[in-house]
Amino acid sequence: MVGLKPGSTVFLQDRPHVVRAVRRVDRGFQVAFEGVGSRESAEEIRGLSVSVGERRTLADDEFWPEDLSGLRVFDEAGREVGVVRRVLFGPGQDRLEITTGVGASFEIPFVDELVPLVDLGAGRVVINSIPGLIEPG
Repeated sequence: MVGLKPGSTVFLQDRPHVVRAVRRVDRGFQVAFEGVGSRESAEEIRGLSVSVGERRTLADDEFWPEDLSGLRVFDEAGREVGVVRRVLFGPGQDRLEITTGVGASFEIPFVDELVPLVDLGAGRVVINSIPGLIEPG
């Protein structure tokens, strides 16, 4: 999901920095840059705006998180379940947060077994609604 990878260049306040490493953490990602090797130098770049020159080309089974937000969600029988609110990043797997028509929400792991179809062109996602996923029991 993330377009950053070791060796890529990003701009912090319009100054180029080369990505040394990327790892998932509870609330997103932690990025290490070449030439930023101490806590003091990391604090100097903390909070700076980040931009990239261009995004990498995605594989067929990859999506930008902002492209998924707002897609309508259907179960395997074709019933509308809700709308993707956002993508949540986790250390083991990403999850889709889905809000239902009654204002409730639930999360579903963003894995092929539970989300077999994402059709950006049609603006829809199909999920396998296993028992207890959307409604208890």
